[in-house]
Amino acid sequence: MRDLTSRTGFCALALSGLLAACSSSPSGAATGSQHAEHCSPGTDCHCANGMEGTMTCQADRELPGVCMCPGGRALNSIGGSMAMGGAAGVTGTTQVLQPPPPPPPTPPTAGTGAAGMSSAGSAGTIMMTPMATSGSGAAMMAGTGASGSGSAGTGASGSGGSAGSGGSAGTTMATAGTAAPTMGSGKCCSDGNCLCHGDPPAQLSASKGPYKTATANGSTGTIHYPTDAEPPLAGIAICPGFLNSGPEMAPWGPFYASWGIVTVVTNTNPADIPQIRATLLLGAVDEMKKMNMASGGPLSGKMSGRYGTSGYSMGGGGTTIAASGTPTLNSSIGLAAWGGDGTNTKVPTLLFCGDADVVAPCIMSDGVYAAIPMATPKMQITVPGATHFNWFGPTDTSGQMSGKYALAFQKTYLEGDTRWKSLLLMKPSGGTVNTNIQ
Repeated sequence: MRDLTSRTGFCALALSGLLAACSSSPSGAATGSQHAEHCSPGTDCHCANGMEGTMTCQADRELPGVCMCPGGRALNSIGGSMAMGGAAGVTGTTQVLQPPPPPPPTPPTAGTGAAGMSSAGSAGTIMMTPMATSGSGAAMMAGTGASGSGSAGTGASGSGGSAGSGGSAGTTMATAGTAAPTMGSGKCCSDGNCLCHGDPPAQLSASKGPYKTATANGSTGTIHYPTDAEPPLAGIAICPGFLNSGPEMAPWGPFYASWGIVTVVTNTNPADIPQIRATLLLGAVDEMKKMNMASGGPLSGKMSGRYGTSGYSMGGGGTTIAASGTPTLNSSIGLAAWGGDGTNTKVPTLLFCGDADVVAPCIMSDGVYAAIPMATPKMQITVPGATHFNWFGPTDTSGQMSGKYALAFQKTYLEGDTRWKSLLLMKPSGGTVNTNIQ
């Protein structure tokens, strides 16, 4: 704080109605009937005769400034005022005048607000579907809701004691979880463990089905899926042959998808051997499972848990290897399979071969078929006139046999729709059928 006894001038301050005396020189000079006090030019003069603030400090030729108070004494002087011819006044003291403090306010009486009320959020339930005989059903889980609660409001009473504001109502927070579809929920089979997407046609068909389709790019290949089929859905992965990389099998994707079956046309390296192609097929199945569990995406929450594999040439060998080591699959279809294995296979298997194929002749499929245990549903169809290069689409073989029987087999075993079995067992117009299915 600045030294108030300094000989340099300082102004009077108005602080909340309080007057602080301002410094001037220690002596004053009188002029006529007025009292003169030294001050800082431009500041207000505060005179003792009730005319405070009516004078302004005036600059003088010899002094920094003077207050000219008519008939009175200036208060903004450290030194006492000096009358004409009189002795110097006794040195005054600087004072800060403070008004008395106001009385403390009467404390308000607290009003009690009504507590906010809220019903507790309904807790989500967890429902586990029974495990199906031929596979495991996926669980349905609902979210858990948190109870809402409101805080009581507190209000201070004014005149008449206003009530405090009520607390905000609690918010119900329960949100139902997304239910995962069960493995089988159809009425087209005796045990209910099946998927039913429309009625089967009167005859075998290799034509497009009733559903619209779309595609998505996956990490394992191109995914073809129905856009308007009611979930849950089944899914298959299909793999090309030697020197192919995947797109060669593209016609099978929209064909199966139009009948309600999600299909991944799997990418491969052209020189991949059957064992590698088996791994790629199972990788595509895993991708469909992950997409089913993911939030968002075309397959989110739509897959049933029923999956199969298929392949052409070395990809056909790959599907038999995948089925041999993965009994949880629901179907396997080999198209002119090369280098296959049916040992210990528990997955229903369909094998096609062409009687004009010299690359993967029917003898290769014969060996795989024989190795599959009799307890496993299996079928081998020899297509007349088919070479090794008649398997890239469902209508490529004579009489469209590959598409017709492949669809009926997938419907019967992949989806479990037993209404298609009678179509599957229809004798072809040409070629031969070997099967243990009845």
